[in-house]
Amino acid sequence: MAGEEAEAGLFHLLNGAGSNPAVDAVALLLDVSAALYVIIFWAAQLWVTKKRSLAFDYLVALLITVAVTEGLKFAIGRWRPEMFYGAANVHLLKPALFPDFTDPSFPSGHTSRAFLLATLIGLHERRWLRFLLPYAIIAGLARVYEGAHYPSDILAGALVGIAIGFLFWRFATWPRYVRLRKQLVGRWLIPAPAARDGSSSPPPPDRT
Repeated sequence: MAGEEAEAGLFHLLNGAGSNPAVDAVALLLDVSAALYVIIFWAAQLWVTKKRSLAFDYLVALLITVAVTEGLKFAIGRWRPEMFYGAANVHLLKPALFPDFTDPSFPSGHTSRAFLLATLIGLHERRWLRFLLPYAIIAGLARVYEGAHYPSDILAGALVGIAIGFLFWRFATWPRYVRLRKQLVGRWLIPAPAARDGSSSPPPPDRT
């Protein structure tokens, strides 16, 4: 089909693993940066910098993103490019620690996590958005470069991360969610991100 042929062409265009040592190193660095065992530490960084409401929201949103992404992966069961196109036709680049090319391909978990980070933190802390959004895009493309994903996996992962990030940004001032957050970790929290300079939270809900 035309769509599959177009994606195959785009995949092979972007899949350049092994062609440039410097680009390989950047791709691996981006890969590791969006791995769950690394990207989760953003919650700790937010916590120690006194953005504890945002740290809690980010951690919960990240766990939900992982659950949604993995649920879709195993429900859809799409083969990785290496299996679909054949190992001889895919340039592979895997990180030394915890390579994760064994689970299904669609959507991309690295991309969903990177876009969650960019969306949720970027919307609260707008000065970071111009850095986090390009990071998320390049991190997603790096997964195609490595031979781990098809371009449509990246697009779907981005949509998952953006949707969940936007939802939790809206939740930040939703009274029921605020009460639940206080019940769970209230004594450790300080004012929500909206109370800080350079931050931006959604408008309070209309109570009329």
